[in-house]
Amino acid sequence: MAELSLVLVTPERTLFDRPVASIRVPLFDGSAGFYPGRAPLVGRLGIGELRLTEVSGAVESYFIDGGFVQVKGAVVSVLTNAATATSELSRKAAVAKLEEANAARAKTDAEYASSSRRLEKARKMLALASKD
Repeated sequence: MAELSLVLVTPERTLFDRPVASIRVPLFDGSAGFYPGRAPLVGRLGIGELRLTEVSGAVESYFIDGGFVQVKGAVVSVLTNAATATSELSRKAAVAKLEEANAARAKTDAEYASSSRRLEKARKMLALASKD
């Protein structure tokens, strides 16, 4: 069976660089899944869950915050602003971020856009957070 290779990179470090069986990423306008043999692609990432299945069948999940995905041959490169393993997300921290985002009052269009992004990020983080 053919394999994909996933490279997950943030500005600080490379989080993941090994073969996988499949990958699902959030795009800014939906989501996309990748299996071996995928046609080349460049796409803009959204906020949400990057889910991968390793060749062994183990599943890993990361909360990612925007960026870009590139599929070139058997390599899928994910360049993101921030990525956190969903097992490391705290429900309490996500609730606090959501409350903070809800409390913010926007006075300009730029503030409104920023506030909307913080709300989206907090809601999606809360949906993926598992531990207290």
